Amino acid sequence: MPPRSVYRTAARSKAAWLTLLAAVGLGSVVVAEAPARTARPATRATTTAPRASRAPRGPARRMPSLPEGLRTQEVPVAGGVRVVSLPGGVRAELTVDPGLEAHVLDQLARYEVPEAGLVAIDPRDGRLLAQVGVDRARPSHDPTRDASAPAASVFKIITGAALLDEGVPAGRSVCYGGGLHGLTARDLDDDPARDTRCATLAEAMGGSVNAVFAKLADRHLDAPTLARYADAFGFAQALPSSLAPRPSAIDVPTGRLEFARTAAGFWHSHLSPVHGALVAATVARGGSMPRVRVVARYLLPDGTEVPGDGAGTHRQVIGRGTAEGLARMMERTVASGTAHRSFFDEQGRPFLPGIRVAGKTGTLTAERPSYRGYTWFVGFAPADHPRIAVAALVVNQPEWRIKASYLAREALRYWLVARPAARR
Repeated sequence: MPPRSVYRTAARSKAAWLTLLAAVGLGSVVVAEAPARTARPATRATTTAPRASRAPRGPARRMPSLPEGLRTQEVPVAGGVRVVSLPGGVRAELTVDPGLEAHVLDQLARYEVPEAGLVAIDPRDGRLLAQVGVDRARPSHDPTRDASAPAASVFKIITGAALLDEGVPAGRSVCYGGGLHGLTARDLDDDPARDTRCATLAEAMGGSVNAVFAKLADRHLDAPTLARYADAFGFAQALPSSLAPRPSAIDVPTGRLEFARTAAGFWHSHLSPVHGALVAATVARGGSMPRVRVVARYLLPDGTEVPGDGAGTHRQVIGRGTAEGLARMMERTVASGTAHRSFFDEQGRPFLPGIRVAGKTGTLTAERPSYRGYTWFVGFAPADHPRIAVAALVVNQPEWRIKASYLAREALRYWLVARPAARR
């Protein structure tokens, strides 16, 4: 059963109602409306070279598939784009930006990050902008596709959507006394003698306040509802991407304490950077999840050009109002919350001047069988007119130099500020 915000969106037209009824019958979430925010897909740059002839219109010609496990950062660059050679002499020009990928790789090398994955998508049309993964202990491992990392507090985005749809306003204040690094049953009940701090739902998103999310979920949500929202956001499902990442696992317990822990992001949910970027893009484009475009165009041996992956919506996940509410809350993460230090220097000057960023951090540590410190940043910018959605995962050892929020900031800064003007 889709989240109720999808019902409100679908109710705008008879056609949408018919789509919705079909969805209910199938028990899955489908597209009930075109994306609420519309933007023109980025236009391919023109050149002075003669244009290749396009394939004549007619039945779609089946192109060879990209190699399984393709890592775009390793694809050779020709003419400023990454080009994959396919069977039959076909060449596929990828959508990724080699400059952005090189910049991210430089940051990972500079700080000797042991393991990390970053995926960036243009939320307007689903174009893959970067896919960078490094694992120095396991060179063949691709962290961008791997969904074994805990989603941590990134899952608060899903819980936040469910709470907003249940009528909990962003300004709802909750007082608390614990839950900073863990949650106990005591943290779910009000205790005036202990609850000396208070935060609104919006402040709890920006500051990643576990106890506030746990208390609100305990009072306004249940396991089937939260599981339905996780399903809508793509957990435990094949994602709309030819990158073929592993499905992100989710387990929503029914016990009171473990349910509250899940809602706050304590284990029970896992995530890949590909999926994280899609979550960010979904919020950025008004609640609709895009299909990931990887191939810009195919070039046949005779010079014929065949269009690559088309832009499109995978499905409507949440309503526009819910997505906009989430985006406003996520801006607090950067403006004054857990990612503030990564986006502003010690004098309070922004690394992305004049650009508002919406995001969500996540942090969890696993001690066994060996120490693994997981940090996440999932978000998009500019917050008012998104042009890039990013998910960064950094897995550190006990001694570390950067977190995911720094890596994400560098990707956003390159794309929106430092990228050569001729390529913007």
